[in-house]
Amino acid sequence: MSVSRRSALALLTLGMTGCTTSPVILGGPDTRTAPPPEPSPEPTRSPEATLAHQSVADLRALVAARVDSPHWEAQPWAVAALAQCDAHVARLAVPDPLSDIDQEPFEVTAAPVTAPSDPGVATNRLEAAVSRAGDALEDMAARAGDGDLRLCYASMATAVLGLRNQAVAPVEGEAAARRLQTTTVEASLPILLGHVWALIYGLGVGLGRISQDNALHATGLVRLNRARELRNTLRDRLGTEAPEQPAAFDLPTTMDSLETIRAGWGLLETQVLNGFARLVAADPDPQWRDGMRGQVAPVQETGTALTWWPGWLA
Repeated sequence: MSVSRRSALALLTLGMTGCTTSPVILGGPDTRTAPPPEPSPEPTRSPEATLAHQSVADLRALVAARVDSPHWEAQPWAVAALAQCDAHVARLAVPDPLSDIDQEPFEVTAAPVTAPSDPGVATNRLEAAVSRAGDALEDMAARAGDGDLRLCYASMATAVLGLRNQAVAPVEGEAAARRLQTTTVEASLPILLGHVWALIYGLGVGLGRISQDNALHATGLVRLNRARELRNTLRDRLGTEAPEQPAAFDLPTTMDSLETIRAGWGLLETQVLNGFARLVAADPDPQWRDGMRGQVAPVQETGTALTWWPGWLA
């Protein structure tokens, strides 16, 4: 029987269709389980960060042992210093000391503290602990990758240095370390110079109202000479960009008694410290951190307390 051309093509098409893959999926569902997700890596930190944390924790333990100790008369200072150490340890224990979010803290064990045999031994141990903590914090400031962290560590180093003076207890203050807007040396140098000018003016006013027989007069005179040297250095650094010096400045106190003169000088010295702090945030050059720490003694000599976070403004 003959097959027409049209019929042959139809049969060929039917045969090819029968060879295509069936749309029906054969077999049961895939029962294989997905591999468990990789655990998040444990946070790590540098040996230098661990050392800073450890050294301040050791300092805290030493200060805590001074509270209620018969060999330590400065009890209000010990309580205040312990609160400062607690604030610093809390920042040093986390990966990002400037973050507002909750973070899993690193743990360190403070070195055991034995009771001192006399006040002299207690003082020597404290001095050594302050030096170790200050050096470790300065090292972290030098290594910091941005200005915020650099000022954070430099501020702690400055506050720790202040613990050498037990006559002036630290206070919490209104500001703490946080993220900042970036600044520059060019913008910050005139601000520091302005604070130094104000200090020189205030020192001059105070000296004119204090008897030369008073010990505060001698202290102010020494400080005036050093402030003038700093002014000259900053003015030379700025060169033709140096601003014009105002003829007078608003004084922070009335400066009409020994107490108000001393308090006014302390506030003016603190402003100079704040000026150095701004430069610390702007520039990694260690001279600004040196200048910031160098303000500890002038501030405390007036009886003015350092805060837990020197250089930070509310």
